[in-house]
Amino acid sequence: MAGNSGEPGRTVTSKLAAILVAFGNGRDFTLSELAMHTNLAISTVHRLLTDLVRTSLLERPDGITYRPGPALHEILPYLAAPPTLRERAPFVVEDLATSLRATARFGVVDGLEVGYIEKAPRAEPGTLFPNAARLPLHATAMGKALLAFGPRSLIRLVHGSGLPRYTARTLACPVELEHDLQKARTHGFAVTDGELAPGAAAVAVPVFDAQWRAVAAVEVDVAHQGRDAVELALPALLVAARCLRREVAPALRLDRAIGPRNHASGPALVRLRA
Repeated sequence: MAGNSGEPGRTVTSKLAAILVAFGNGRDFTLSELAMHTNLAISTVHRLLTDLVRTSLLERPDGITYRPGPALHEILPYLAAPPTLRERAPFVVEDLATSLRATARFGVVDGLEVGYIEKAPRAEPGTLFPNAARLPLHATAMGKALLAFGPRSLIRLVHGSGLPRYTARTLACPVELEHDLQKARTHGFAVTDGELAPGAAAVAVPVFDAQWRAVAAVEVDVAHQGRDAVELALPALLVAARCLRREVAPALRLDRAIGPRNHASGPALVRLRA
């Protein structure tokens, strides 16, 4: 049977869930407040609260109000907040480096540079947050992915601060950079080839949040391996970016974020040899 005749359709499990969810924000309740909040009979709430206090999920220190107990405090952090990019990114970077056998990076905008972590395809550990090293936005693949899919104001700031030339291939002209960023928007990924250091090449894709804003980028090196290496790396990068978005974005906001049609399943992907 579901509950009792005074509360038709409500099982004991649903009543317990309603009570525990009420304590999810950490606030205290009196018996009557909780009964009103959960729309349950006072007698039902009292009986269930007594059981929850016995199990240390709740406690009643003053004999009047109820609050989360030690057992519930251990559970709440895992239920209340989704994982963060800071927590998940190192695992994604390690997986990319291992599967593609190439150095992988995860970057975010930090001022007018890219703050990043990286992992080489070797046994030594990758870098961890916080990492003091910084890379330029306009001369790295993940930096260009952040510029291409980020706010226009960031591009204007980067142009205004100057575009330092690191090699003969660095896009130090705003017009050239904008042309390259437009290609990244069209194809859904950004590349560099000898723009930061001679012979260094990489491909990157953006990581979107629930509102389809580019909040980060993931990148792998493809030096000396040509277009085939870029096409091999792209599926893994796209899966990594989508998994990060799905894990980090709050579920309700993610369900409601439909976005423009061309973002319905992430950035478009055009084969390089099409």
